[in-house]
Amino acid sequence: MGWNDFSLPAVGERHDNEDGTSRQAELALCRPGEQVELIREPENPHDPRAVAVFSCRGVRVGYLKRDRAVWIGSKIDRGYDVRAIVERVKGSHMEGATLGLVMRVNMDGEEPELPCGAHAGQLGAFSLRRWLEATSKRPAAATSFANLQDSQRTRAGAHSTHHPNG
Repeated sequence: MGWNDFSLPAVGERHDNEDGTSRQAELALCRPGEQVELIREPENPHDPRAVAVFSCRGVRVGYLKRDRAVWIGSKIDRGYDVRAIVERVKGSHMEGATLGLVMRVNMDGEEPELPCGAHAGQLGAFSLRRWLEATSKRPAAATSFANLQDSQRTRAGAHSTHHPNG
């Protein structure tokens, strides 16, 4: 992993663009490792320091949070080679969920790398359903979980307000 890479969430992903394109629909197409562009928007009527995030298909999918936009936007203005990729799409594993973007950013002109465990083409989100499927194939993990539940029930019973002599 690039030692100067860092993760950064976008904001505003739930809003549609002025031209009618859906940021949510575009995020559904994004995959880890795809390039995203960080573009300054000095003419933005809401914030002249805004930095928009565009997918590799040229669709705006959100913005940088204001404090990050000031910092990263100033780097872009001074000629830094800022590069970003999709790290993951939050909510992509849940049908009907509002999607959110997490990017991997590098400001030294190097291609950002996905963190360990993330691979291009992967949906990029951990799913309880996937964990349960994986652990059901490993009896020891399932047994440990069952033992944990039993011990929690036992402890809950020990703290009961019912007194055996009363």
